[in-house]
Amino acid sequence: MGKKEEIMQLWREGFGDSGEYLDMYFNRVYPHAVEFVRESGGKVVSSLLMHQYPILFYGAEPTVGYLAGAVTRRGHRGKGYMSGLVTEAMALAAARGDMMCTLIPAHGWLYYFFERFGFSTVFLADVERYTSMHAFATEHVYHRVTDQYAPEVYNAFSRYEHERSGVVLHSRRDFLNVLDDLAMRSGGTFVAVGREDVPVAAMAWAVEHGDVVQVNEVLGLDADARTGALQALRELFPDRPFRVNAPSEFAGGRKLYPHGMGRIVNVDMCLGLMAAANPELNMVVRVADGMIETNKGVYAVAGGECHRVAHNAGHIDFDVTVEVLANMIFSSPATGDMLGIPSRRSRLSLMLH
Repeated sequence: MGKKEEIMQLWREGFGDSGEYLDMYFNRVYPHAVEFVRESGGKVVSSLLMHQYPILFYGAEPTVGYLAGAVTRRGHRGKGYMSGLVTEAMALAAARGDMMCTLIPAHGWLYYFFERFGFSTVFLADVERYTSMHAFATEHVYHRVTDQYAPEVYNAFSRYEHERSGVVLHSRRDFLNVLDDLAMRSGGTFVAVGREDVPVAAMAWAVEHGDVVQVNEVLGLDADARTGALQALRELFPDRPFRVNAPSEFAGGRKLYPHGMGRIVNVDMCLGLMAAANPELNMVVRVADGMIETNKGVYAVAGGECHRVAHNAGHIDFDVTVEVLANMIFSSPATGDMLGIPSRRSRLSLMLH
């Protein structure tokens, strides 16, 4: 049995994925990932994959490493295998020029596990709840797009992704993989809608969870179009309450929920891109990082540039760990205003495993 087949077997045991999903993932997604494994007794007992995605960040598109498929065989857990794999992945991400590592923990307790490696819960979602009676009334009339694989659907998807700040971006290949993944899930549904003036005005991804329809993402031209996509889902699920994951900037004061973690692995790049987009920004930041030595240092941001300066430089505006730095940069604009930095929320959605 080859390494790929061993990892597939490990996934089947750890995640309970169907053979259909494993065939799709390991034939279409796995070849584009970097794998990290630990072996014991000649068998793979722990594995982790890292994909690379661009993220919109202050008008630029640096890459991030997305960690997926973190699994260790029962009987081999608690021995530090996964800790070693995560550390290796972070080092590779830093070396190849990624700005940060990202992930979506499969269980709540895993947020605490990944905090050990400097990850911060910077990806948040606003959960909107609608009763089974909510009709999703719209100003415009919308119609279903019959061919979800048509090029114009992905083109609209990409355009709407790029209109959001801080979103992790998906290629056409990624988009098609997400559609096929959803189709394999029980109750998985994708809808795209158009209106008279726009062929593809909005789209939504949903999965049935018991009596509730979980809408994982809604993208569209405007609020009315996004409501039109939910209206199309209502036609398919007329008697179900909806739970909708919405970008955190739409929250309107409601509680936000964890929806992923980020870990800066290249502080120079992160602060440099922020500086370039905000030439008026002037600050000196000392960053501590217990795992990535190249991140440690004092950074002066001024005049649209970021430079390292001596550790005994004069006034320090912020003396923070790399975790706190991520929380500052990826916080709400209101928090940024209090700190005097241009903070902004980011979005991590439509990720496989």
